[in-house]
Amino acid sequence: MFGCLVAGRLVQTDAVQIASDKFVFNLPDYESVNHVVVFMLGTVPFPVGMGGAVYFSFPDPVSGGPVWQLLGFITNDKPSAIFKISGLKTGEGAFKGGVPDPVRGSKDKRCHMQ
Repeated sequence: MFGCLVAGRLVQTDAVQIASDKFVFNLPDYESVNHVVVFMLGTVPFPVGMGGAVYFSFPDPVSGGPVWQLLGFITNDKPSAIFKISGLKTGEGAFKGGVPDPVRGSKDKRCHMQ
């Protein structure tokens, strides 16, 4: 359903489904990654009018718990996007703890990098 690409690495299509509408990619050595591309494979479209939020997750330096940063979204009309993740830190727009709920019932896709 989804793919993830980091420059210099092979395409990943091994997203782990953690809920009926949530998928996670684990990308090793995320500290050295500047940009990530998230895309739909074209095999399963979103329902009409829906899309998927893309989040970046990293461990909180103090608590060690997950911090979720919204990167953007993909849709049937915009099936891929490049996101800059270098230098992301906890701060405005970050969600600490758990897994964020999808916005307005959209399918939720995360690049979980840990």
